[in-house]
Amino acid sequence: MSSALLVMKILFVSAVLPYPLRSGGQIRIYQLLKRLSKRHEITLVSFIRDEKERVYTSELGFCKRVYMVTRGYAWQPKYIVRALTSSFPLLLATYDNSRMRALLAKLLAGEKYDLMHLEPFYVWPSVPRDHPPVVVSEHNIEYLVYERYVARFPVSFLRPLLSWDVGKLFRWERRIWRNATAVTAVSSADAAVIETYLSHDISVVPNGVDLSMFVYKKPETKGGKRAVFVGNFRWLPNRQAASDLVRTIWPAIRARYPDASLTIAGRYIPADLKASMQAIGGTVIENTPDITRVYHNADLLLAPHAIAGGTKYKMLEAMASGLPIVTTTHGMAGLMVEPEVHYLEARTTHEYIDAVGKIWENTSLAERIARDARRLVETTYTWDIISHALNNVWRNAYAKGKDRS
Repeated sequence: MSSALLVMKILFVSAVLPYPLRSGGQIRIYQLLKRLSKRHEITLVSFIRDEKERVYTSELGFCKRVYMVTRGYAWQPKYIVRALTSSFPLLLATYDNSRMRALLAKLLAGEKYDLMHLEPFYVWPSVPRDHPPVVVSEHNIEYLVYERYVARFPVSFLRPLLSWDVGKLFRWERRIWRNATAVTAVSSADAAVIETYLSHDISVVPNGVDLSMFVYKKPETKGGKRAVFVGNFRWLPNRQAASDLVRTIWPAIRARYPDASLTIAGRYIPADLKASMQAIGGTVIENTPDITRVYHNADLLLAPHAIAGGTKYKMLEAMASGLPIVTTTHGMAGLMVEPEVHYLEARTTHEYIDAVGKIWENTSLAERIARDARRLVETTYTWDIISHALNNVWRNAYAKGKDRS
């Protein structure tokens, strides 16, 4: 059988159940599994936060089998104590799970799997000692994300403790990369960081967008000055960016454009952010079942991110939907985009005012940026293209494992 037609048995270990599609990680895993299960026999083993998640098993029927192990939420005394008394940082301590380890060992003993796929690296503490070749798929360079967050942490006397945890995260991240047969990153920038610690190749398997869901709508900015920020607020960079937007940038924009409106949409929106939005007369949309309407009801996406990491789904979704974007280089980190072509770049409050003015006052510019951004998504960031890239990683890792056996 040619390698192109090779059907493999994959044991896929996920940090989150890939349904419902509430976070970038869930979207990525769901879309890749849905496509790759047509080529391979995939057993999904997933951590869950709550027993209620088991009702979603039927939504993952394209997998050969689905198993779930309850982890709960991270901020539990047992995990904090484990992080303080072991070599694990807090993130990995929450995935050091004896039940998961026993389940994986049982599955591996009962059936021959060609590959084990970990998404992402921090499920490693539950991997049994004996296992097939491992592919580790990274969503971010986690230690860099947390390192940047700690540098901005408002309570200064806690920074040394947090930095100590980041140091442990850094050591474990490198260790796991080196023990994997193959590693993937979502961007060339992340891949370059990982490559400095590896003796083997790393592949870029980017994030993507479902074009059948995010349909292009031509920008219509005349008479409308409607800005939106979108995010999952469990993710630290989203909380920081939204806070900067509401407290500093938006008041300055509103002073120039008194009729402008701001909407924040997403999940797990903090109470203090809701209060700040209420104080400025903004709109909060939480847990919307149709995020596409949020994009189509806005004139631009504002994303003042000061912390980079992976790639941000809201950028791809907005680009696919025809919504012009004003953001930082950090906001577009990892994407093959050019400022002034696919988005407008801003760093200071004054630059944000100028950039949103260009979009709101120049319909032809808004249309050109939206059109070029959509074209880039169509040629580079569809899930069919991306799943093909991961399939190649799996085939190469399998071949490498065969050579070593």
